[in-house]
Amino acid sequence: MQIKVFWCKTNTYFAQKWVNETKIWQQEWVLVASCVVTDQAKSRWLKFALKTIKKLKTNEKLYITGCGTFRNGEVDPAFFDQYVELLPYKDKIILLPEEPPIAQLLPQNFKLKLSNIRNKIAGAVMTRKTVVIQTGCDNFCTFCLTVQARWRHSYRPAEAIIQEIQDYTVSGGKEVVLTGINLGAWGSASSNDFASGQLPSLIDRILAETTIERLRISSLGVEFVSDALLERFKNTRLHAYVHLSVQSGSDTILKAMGRHYDRATLLKRLKQLRELKRTDGIRIQIGADLIVGFPGETEVDFADTLSLVEQFWVSQLHAFPFSAHVDKYHVPAGKFPNQITESVKQDRLHRLLEAGQVAKVEFEKQNDKVVFQLLLEGRTNGVEFSGWSENYIALNQENFVPDPAQIIKSGNIISGIYRTNH
Repeated sequence: MQIKVFWCKTNTYFAQKWVNETKIWQQEWVLVASCVVTDQAKSRWLKFALKTIKKLKTNEKLYITGCGTFRNGEVDPAFFDQYVELLPYKDKIILLPEEPPIAQLLPQNFKLKLSNIRNKIAGAVMTRKTVVIQTGCDNFCTFCLTVQARWRHSYRPAEAIIQEIQDYTVSGGKEVVLTGINLGAWGSASSNDFASGQLPSLIDRILAETTIERLRISSLGVEFVSDALLERFKNTRLHAYVHLSVQSGSDTILKAMGRHYDRATLLKRLKQLRELKRTDGIRIQIGADLIVGFPGETEVDFADTLSLVEQFWVSQLHAFPFSAHVDKYHVPAGKFPNQITESVKQDRLHRLLEAGQVAKVEFEKQNDKVVFQLLLEGRTNGVEFSGWSENYIALNQENFVPDPAQIIKSGNIISGIYRTNH
């Protein structure tokens, strides 16, 4: 039994649900949570699936879920027409919807196996739980294939979200990450209705109705970052980390992408984040999703994106070259004129990532000698440890000095002083 999750937290969340499904435990299996965010992401999971399926024994099956298997939110009836490489192995493949029809608990004797497998899921640790609160999107940005897979915006009821978090805290959990495809649209009838998003009120209810010690907000669309939402980040139970789905800093490119904000809005929100004062004094760290080499992007357009990273210390970059998605299903921008060469894309990506690293070093210097609360994760034997600060700085025994007389054990939250390595 094996699980391989590609890319996002949403995939991780639903892969964990399938791990809980009793039906697939009746067979020998490998579960692949696929991704289509870029051409490279598609090729990676497909390569893994092909390599794995050739090794399967007679009674073993390959289960595939995630965006690669979906079309309009359902299992894609044309899946094998798109992924013809897998057609010869069709009898060995079972395509799964996003989640089991009814989540079932495993028998008691499977609990240890389940724990071991869950730990193999990318990004999964026992001290942190991802909770999907929303899925789909109505925006149809010209570069995005995910919306074609997961289809329209919908969101979970607050009561179900709160109950899931309460259950997790009762089991000893300390941190929850709220995630979704267009997270900020929670509570709105459409992800194009930016004024009606109710994420701030959901955060208020979670903080009031659960005892979760740490709440982290995943990637946010810039158009949903309101003054009310920014105010919530002053609360010490929220991570002092904001990750924005920026994509570009150029007005020209943002318009061509079909985004619903401009450079002036970006600058305003980034300035507010950089100046935000929390009650614990912790500085906000800013992350961003960025695309380079979108069709028609000039050096001036790229410079507008680069300047955001440099000016506001955007230090956690998810940066990628534009994917035309010419293979399998495609995106509108893949057929736009003035496509950028791969060499130019790679050059711009390299320069952007270098700027992000400079910003990361500078941000960490600004946090030197700050007292942080570390949620212990990873390997712990009384000496070695790892985890994250309140503002998402990676901490370990080399850069974090715990206060004396604290127990270094996974799941504990300990206090100490950060010493930058720079």
